[in-house]
Amino acid sequence: MRAVFRLANVLSAAWLGTVLVGCGAQPDADALYPLEPGLRWEYSVVTERKGAAPERSTRTMENVERRRFAGEPGIAIRRNENGSRYYLAERDDGYYRVAVKSVASHTPIMDQPETKILPLPATVGTSWREPAHAYLLDRARTFISEHAPGNTVTLDYRIEADDVAVDVPAGRFQRCVLAVGTAHFHLGAGAGFAPSEVPIEQREWYCPGVGLARLERDERLTSEQRMITGGHISMKLTRAPGR
Repeated sequence: MRAVFRLANVLSAAWLGTVLVGCGAQPDADALYPLEPGLRWEYSVVTERKGAAPERSTRTMENVERRRFAGEPGIAIRRNENGSRYYLAERDDGYYRVAVKSVASHTPIMDQPETKILPLPATVGTSWREPAHAYLLDRARTFISEHAPGNTVTLDYRIEADDVAVDVPAGRFQRCVLAVGTAHFHLGAGAGFAPSEVPIEQREWYCPGVGLARLERDERLTSEQRMITGGHISMKLTRAPGR
């Protein structure tokens, strides 16, 4: 079995416009994760796994609306290209995903617990933990996380820098925050090979007035004898919101 290194709704934000959003929306110039209705993002995604040609795809996201949800005002709704909706909250201590609604479900399913996307203030040294399955920010799901207990791997996140310049196809952005998530996934022993640890690292760059500008994820499997292989995902912004 070859490792399938998949991006599961990478950056789950919202897709394609509806009558609820207007043209010419502009993001808050200071927001690291803009939630204004009508904002749209486009990304190029490259997925690489050992022994296979790189897979290229495009992701597009758009904020659909902002309204009261589950008793909390100002919840932003983002929809992905598949029609899934993500319910996002901006609070004093950070950005959160509070619920998700798939195309197949009639009602949103609340996150238990809520998923922290990015803490506020996003200062160097701030840390938090999150499961590494697909959610709003579109963090990536991979072969490893799909086969972990409970279908998740917990990433330990830390703000490593808060004044970074990021160059992507959409342009050059300043004063960006770099969040790095790390984990080690244990692969048990099997016929012909010993147990091993797989290091996982995910790097996310958030820029004021832009949001997520770049994401890189590595899973490194050191044993050449494994039938499972690691891989790399790269996602870069090709069209920024409000531009």
